[in-house]
Amino acid sequence: MDCRSVKENLDNYINSLKGDDNQLLLGPLEEFIIKKAKEKNLEIIGFSNFWYIKKGQSPKILLHLNIDDRKEKSSVFFDNIENVDLIRSNNNINLITSALLINYLIEYSDESFDILLTNNNIHIENDNFINLKNIIRCDNVVNLNLRQADCIADEFSALKLFLNQVKVRRFQPEFPFKTYRVSLNGLSGGHAGEEADKVKLNSIKLIIGIIRKIKAKVDIDIISLTAGERYDYIPSQAQVDFIVKDDFEGELLNIFDIVKSESIEKNLKYEPDMNLELAKLEERKYLPIDNESFNHLASFIELTPTGSYFVNSVDEQIVSSTNLATARSLKNYINMIIVLRSLSDESMTTMVDKIKLSSKISSSVITERFNIDKWKNDDNLMTDVFIKSYIELFNRDLKSIKTQFSLDSSIIFKDINVKILSLGVKYKQGDNIYYSSIGWLVELITLLEYVLKKI
Repeated sequence: MDCRSVKENLDNYINSLKGDDNQLLLGPLEEFIIKKAKEKNLEIIGFSNFWYIKKGQSPKILLHLNIDDRKEKSSVFFDNIENVDLIRSNNNINLITSALLINYLIEYSDESFDILLTNNNIHIENDNFINLKNIIRCDNVVNLNLRQADCIADEFSALKLFLNQVKVRRFQPEFPFKTYRVSLNGLSGGHAGEEADKVKLNSIKLIIGIIRKIKAKVDIDIISLTAGERYDYIPSQAQVDFIVKDDFEGELLNIFDIVKSESIEKNLKYEPDMNLELAKLEERKYLPIDNESFNHLASFIELTPTGSYFVNSVDEQIVSSTNLATARSLKNYINMIIVLRSLSDESMTTMVDKIKLSSKISSSVITERFNIDKWKNDDNLMTDVFIKSYIELFNRDLKSIKTQFSLDSSIIFKDINVKILSLGVKYKQGDNIYYSSIGWLVELITLLEYVLKKI
């Protein structure tokens, strides 16, 4: 089926979903897809951590979508701007367009294929998918989580997750004091290692630098550091609680205003929405830590590399990256999660050595908590089919890439003999809104339909 026919069918399908205000309110995406499968009387097998949908008797591919950022509701808007049909949402547009793609193929494709929906998230747990081995009917897996377009990923990086624990000593202040909190938010954050051409500030590193500047002028003692939410995202917010002697409270307020102005001005080019606030607290959870403990904490944070570690100068693809992802304070430790990704064994070894050295210098304890091996298919047969089909359809090349992302399939299928490719729909982000072109979605649907008929 050509792009024109796909576009007509997709328009009809979208029109059947949206309201008069060109808005579609979606519930959980797996329910959206399962509902469509039930309408077509497809066989659905459900477990606690995945759903497997069978379409036809001899599936040619297995479409895999990992919904790691589950939302109870997503508002989706359809616009036409300068004769370009757009789809936008304040939630992950990659998951939404992939869900629409799957439902389109359920509705309109006559070919046989299977669908796997998972909710795996390394931040919460690494689920065991042993049951999948007994159900899977096809060894050609096409993952739909790729955050890039006009390319196909067929090699996926290794990932290591470390827990670093900075041991802290707390003391009982013998002077009158007030408790304050410095809050940093509004940083751009995003997927670790994404957009290698942009400067992405890490809120953990930034707030420790800010605290150092304040501490150099006013005698304060740190209580806790809290930052980050997900292991695969650059932290965009952080907060530090601390105490200050009553006598120095006025000085603290003055110094904070100076440091705030300097920090916002310095980072305005890269983080225009950055916000820094100081608030007095009535309660505190812990006693403050001593200066030696703070120096160990700051030392580890400052010595640990973050962001793109090595980028291929030829194709600008990220080879390896590190992410100081989260920080949480306990009574005796301040825990931090560091995530390393690499397509190169040598780069991975170098990064591991660096963070272990940082941990040793800061008198911390570091433990490897999670490991995913690098994935590469045994042959290029499936990649070649997609590349050849893309050229035949659109008369332009489809790049084959290695990626730091779309690791969901390599985690889930690590003990199953399959071939994995990953595809995605191009999207853009601005002002916390994600948007994509319906035309880009049409191209990907057309490609998948074409490949389904060829293999």
